Amino acid sequence: MFRLQIITLLWILTLVSCEKDNQPINYNDCPTEHFYYYNDEKYYIDSIIEHDYLLIGFNSKSSISEMNDFLDGTNIFDNQNLSVLEKENNTLIIRKFKTTQTCTKISNIISDIQKDNKVDFAAYTYTGQFCIGFNCTELMSYADEFIARLNDTTQLEKLQTLCLLTDTWILEEKKLGRYVIGVDKNSQGNALELANSFYETDMFHYCEPNFHYFNIE
Repeated sequence: MFRLQIITLLWILTLVSCEKDNQPINYNDCPTEHFYYYNDEKYYIDSIIEHDYLLIGFNSKSSISEMNDFLDGTNIFDNQNLSVLEKENNTLIIRKFKTTQTCTKISNIISDIQKDNKVDFAAYTYTGQFCIGFNCTELMSYADEFIARLNDTTQLEKLQTLCLLTDTWILEEKKLGRYVIGVDKNSQGNALELANSFYETDMFHYCEPNFHYFNIE
């Protein structure tokens, strides 16, 4: 009788374990919402998050060889750069994960990668939305900047104070009260989050991430 009870218990535990294993993975378990403001409305991009890729921004002090050695050493990416974009102050690299990652896992990977002093930032990627004719980009992502236009062009001092409070800086001043705001891993959020935070102060006509578009090889 006791043996029968043990067998029954093991059978029940096996069924429960199988049920847990067969539960679908929630890839969209994002710790924060993904959106930006466009024409005073929230434009959500949660549904177009790519769970197989990551954008990593390296500082210009690092060589491509050093960047590749670091990424290969993480053991979470395929050993191939799908896209390399060299900018004035950094290099943007797109890598594919070895396995598809949940939204929360990507967030944790970003936090871990940004601990290295070669990395200026890392960011989610999204389905490309820019097309010319029949040619469309495959991925888009924000990098280390966003565009902001003041409602009142005389409020530069307030903008400077806001930058000081958020550990951001003015990269470039354009015409008509438009500014390019710089962001890195030490800022109080990424370029997407900070563009939203700045806009919500009501100081700006618009604040939008400077999205980059990529075709992966």
